[in-house]
Amino acid sequence: MYKNFEDYMWGVMGLHGSWERMIFDLTEQLRNLIIKPNLSEVMEIDPSKLVPNRFYLIKYDFNGNPLWCPILALDYKVHKNNHILYGINLEYLPPRYKILLFDKIFKQVYAEMDLIAQKEMVRDEATLSFLSFEFMYKMLKANGNMEWAITAWTIRNFLGKMKIKKAYLCSIKILPQIMFSDWKRYNAGDMLELQKNLYGEDAIKLGEIIEQYQKLLEEYEADSILYHKKVALFREKLKLFKD
Repeated sequence: MYKNFEDYMWGVMGLHGSWERMIFDLTEQLRNLIIKPNLSEVMEIDPSKLVPNRFYLIKYDFNGNPLWCPILALDYKVHKNNHILYGINLEYLPPRYKILLFDKIFKQVYAEMDLIAQKEMVRDEATLSFLSFEFMYKMLKANGNMEWAITAWTIRNFLGKMKIKKAYLCSIKILPQIMFSDWKRYNAGDMLELQKNLYGEDAIKLGEIIEQYQKLLEEYEADSILYHKKVALFREKLKLFKD
């Protein structure tokens, strides 16, 4: 898979028949794995123990609005007592772009990845140290100026509040599932459930967020960089409360 990632993913896409069907099915597969983690491919982990250079599915609290994000963690910093994880939100990159980008990367490190993937348990896999913040920033910059896909998530803020509510460590054995899953449909459903427990201005505000978020779902374009940048910019609008 790693030496010829592009060929492998085109084969996966061919089995599913379309980008949309492939993304739907891979998301369902990962969702089933987080419902019943098998510890070989997926393992629930304490959010305070997240480390760079691993793939995760996290549920992040956008100021009262917790949503799923599939990520590649790249760096960890502490700034003014805020513990911050930097990484790529994989939903911000179009599927075809991800295939071409990671095919280029994996061709350089496929032997190392083959060794890592031989571990039976996901917790025993070595970190992907070759996927450093600097390296990935340069790769995204050199391949279409896509460095805006790198974002920051506060693990724990200066008040001691955990902002990452759930975290699942994902094995490189299931790269298609974590890299190509799209959680917007489930996030929309979670927001609708949250709205049932809100009243007054909070319920109205979340209703407005849901309405705009639904438009994003309706406008979905698998191969559009402009669409995925719009998704990234929508990040600030997801916050239910102000900082």
